[in-house]
Amino acid sequence: MPAKAGTQKDGIFLRAMQLITDNLQKNIDFLRKNRKSVTKFVDAIEKTARDGHCIFVVGSGRSAMVGQMFQTRLEHLNVPVYFITNSRSVPHLDKGDLILVISGSGRTAIVKAIIESYLDQNPHIISITSYPESWIGRMSDLVVKLQGRTKIDLARKEKGEDASLTPEGTQFEIAAAVFLDGVIAELVKRFDKSHADLLAAHSQST
Repeated sequence: MPAKAGTQKDGIFLRAMQLITDNLQKNIDFLRKNRKSVTKFVDAIEKTARDGHCIFVVGSGRSAMVGQMFQTRLEHLNVPVYFITNSRSVPHLDKGDLILVISGSGRTAIVKAIIESYLDQNPHIISITSYPESWIGRMSDLVVKLQGRTKIDLARKEKGEDASLTPEGTQFEIAAAVFLDGVIAELVKRFDKSHADLLAAHSQST
């Protein structure tokens, strides 16, 4: 059971952290019940990498930062990966490549434009979103749903402290970052990598 949101006696930062961790627990419980989609998600990334194809990670705003973190971890596993956050420079897509989209709302305009530029190539798309029924969700071959407030939830004029303590898409973005780090942990095991292997692929800047 998630802990109850912090009391008024807690500092704002503690109440915000409690709301975020409560949402993470909700997502863990949800994904545990929907394990099949998670397994298919990891399988898709593993197959793409083992077949020598490239993964294109697509996102915008703070979701883009989550995508870049995932890109870095994939690079440490020697997986071919591109990160795309605008439609002005879209890499060539080969047959067998995989597009991974991160979008809480599932309707981010720039992300939609990037996906549209690839649709004539019938790409394989997997996505992480809070709205599987959104345009991006419907364009995807596989969707992993994460729960959490997104920017479009603001239009519903939700009231309560979580609206100010976890603004816009904070809960989704943090849940996505944690989920993808969990995916990396699974891939490390599947690829039989060690901590030393990952460290060797890490930037050695000081």
